[in-house]
Amino acid sequence: MLYPTLNQPLMLLVIFSAGIICGVLFDVLNIFSKYKILKHIADFFGTILSFLLLFAINLKFNYGQFRIYIIAVFALSFAIEKIISYFLWTKLIKKCYIRIRRKN
Repeated sequence: MLYPTLNQPLMLLVIFSAGIICGVLFDVLNIFSKYKILKHIADFFGTILSFLLLFAINLKFNYGQFRIYIIAVFALSFAIEKIISYFLWTKLIKKCYIRIRRKN
Protein backbone atom coordinates (compact mmCIF):
# COMPACT_ATOMS: atom_id res chain seq x y z
CA MET A 1 0.00 0.00 0.00
CA LEU A 2 1.05 3.52 -0.60
CA TYR A 3 1.79 5.71 2.38
CA PRO A 4 -0.88 8.34 1.51
CA THR A 5 -3.48 5.56 1.36
CA LEU A 6 -2.57 4.41 4.85
CA ASN A 7 -2.71 8.01 6.04
CA GLN A 8 -6.32 8.65 4.94
CA PRO A 9 -8.12 7.81 8.23
CA LEU A 10 -5.86 10.22 10.10
CA MET A 11 -6.38 12.80 7.35
CA LEU A 12 -10.16 12.50 7.60
CA LEU A 13 -10.02 12.92 11.37
CA VAL A 14 -7.75 15.97 11.14
CA ILE A 15 -9.87 17.64 8.45
CA PHE A 16 -13.05 16.88 10.41
CA SER A 17 -11.48 18.48 13.49
CA ALA A 18 -10.42 21.51 11.43
CA GLY A 19 -14.01 21.97 10.24
CA ILE A 20 -15.27 21.87 13.82
CA ILE A 21 -12.60 24.36 14.91
CA CYS A 22 -13.47 26.73 12.06
CA GLY A 23 -17.16 26.52 12.94
CA VAL A 24 -16.37 27.43 16.54
CA LEU A 25 -14.19 30.28 15.24
CA PHE A 26 -17.12 31.69 13.26
CA ASP A 27 -19.40 31.36 16.30
CA VAL A 28 -16.94 33.21 18.53
CA LEU A 29 -16.41 35.95 15.95
CA ASN A 30 -20.18 36.41 15.55
CA ILE A 31 -20.66 36.73 19.31
CA PHE A 32 -18.35 39.73 19.43
CA SER A 33 -19.78 41.46 16.36
CA LYS A 34 -22.86 43.42 17.36
CA TYR A 35 -22.84 45.96 14.52
CA LYS A 36 -23.41 45.09 10.88
CA ILE A 37 -20.03 46.33 9.64
CA LEU A 38 -18.21 44.41 12.39
CA LYS A 39 -20.08 41.26 11.41
CA HIS A 40 -18.90 41.62 7.81
CA ILE A 41 -15.33 42.20 8.92
CA ALA A 42 -15.50 39.23 11.31
CA ASP A 43 -16.89 37.00 8.55
CA PHE A 44 -14.12 38.13 6.20
CA PHE A 45 -11.35 37.38 8.67
CA GLY A 46 -13.05 34.14 9.73
CA THR A 47 -13.10 32.99 6.11
CA ILE A 48 -9.44 33.89 5.61
CA LEU A 49 -8.42 32.12 8.84
CA SER A 50 -10.47 29.05 7.93
CA PHE A 51 -8.87 28.85 4.51
CA LEU A 52 -5.38 29.25 5.98
CA LEU A 53 -6.07 26.55 8.57
CA LEU A 54 -7.38 24.15 5.93
CA PHE A 55 -4.44 24.92 3.65
CA ALA A 56 -1.86 24.44 6.43
CA ILE A 57 -3.38 21.17 7.63
CA ASN A 58 -3.64 19.86 4.09
CA LEU A 59 -0.03 20.79 3.43
CA LYS A 60 1.23 19.19 6.65
CA PHE A 61 -0.81 15.98 6.79
CA ASN A 62 -1.72 15.34 3.14
CA TYR A 63 1.55 16.56 1.58
CA GLY A 64 -0.27 19.26 -0.37
CA GLN A 65 -2.48 16.88 -2.38
CA PHE A 66 -5.79 18.71 -2.59
CA ARG A 67 -8.65 16.37 -3.40
CA ILE A 68 -12.41 16.78 -3.46
CA TYR A 69 -12.98 14.65 -0.34
CA ILE A 70 -10.94 17.17 1.65
CA ILE A 71 -13.45 19.91 0.81
CA ALA A 72 -16.42 17.58 1.35
CA VAL A 73 -15.30 16.42 4.81
CA PHE A 74 -14.42 19.98 5.84
CA ALA A 75 -17.80 21.33 4.69
CA LEU A 76 -19.67 18.46 6.33
CA SER A 77 -17.94 18.94 9.68
CA PHE A 78 -18.45 22.71 9.47
CA ALA A 79 -22.17 22.18 8.82
CA ILE A 80 -22.47 19.66 11.65
CA GLU A 81 -20.88 22.13 14.07
CA LYS A 82 -23.23 24.90 12.95
CA ILE A 83 -26.28 22.65 13.42
CA ILE A 84 -25.12 21.57 16.88
CA SER A 85 -24.31 25.12 17.95
CA TYR A 86 -27.68 26.33 16.64
CA PHE A 87 -29.44 23.68 18.71
CA LEU A 88 -27.39 24.37 21.83
CA TRP A 89 -27.32 28.14 21.81
CA THR A 90 -30.70 28.89 20.33
CA LYS A 91 -33.13 26.14 21.20
CA LEU A 92 -31.89 25.17 24.67
CA ILE A 93 -31.30 28.71 25.89
CA LYS A 94 -34.74 29.75 24.63
CA LYS A 95 -36.35 26.85 26.52
CA CYS A 96 -34.46 27.70 29.70
CA TYR A 97 -35.37 31.37 29.35
CA ILE A 98 -39.06 30.55 28.88
CA ARG A 99 -39.04 28.30 31.99
CA ILE A 100 -37.32 30.98 34.07
CA ARG A 101 -39.80 33.64 32.91
CA ARG A 102 -42.79 31.40 33.74
CA LYS A 103 -41.57 30.81 37.29
CA ASN A 104 -41.32 34.51 38.00
